[in-house]
Amino acid sequence: MRTQDHDARRVRYARRHRIRLIDQVINEFELLNLAGVSVVPGELTRRANGLIRSDLVGARVMPDDRVVPIADWVSALFEVQDALMLPVQTFSKL
Repeated sequence: MRTQDHDARRVRYARRHRIRLIDQVINEFELLNLAGVSVVPGELTRRANGLIRSDLVGARVMPDDRVVPIADWVSALFEVQDALMLPVQTFSKL
């Protein structure tokens, strides 16, 4: 039982950590948007794409070959974050 509790705690911590990382990236996009910047720095696009691609199979992939509006980046990150906030069903009691 303790191992299950430890594993569940570790999963919850990892999920919260991932949500914080997404919040940080969304904040950076919002700061760029407020500053009127339209070209997103490459490092930020790589971080955002990493978060988007790693969490959802079939996630929206942002193209590297064209300028993507900041609103689209934020929307894609919110989709990932929303998926992380949904309760995870456990089938151990079945």
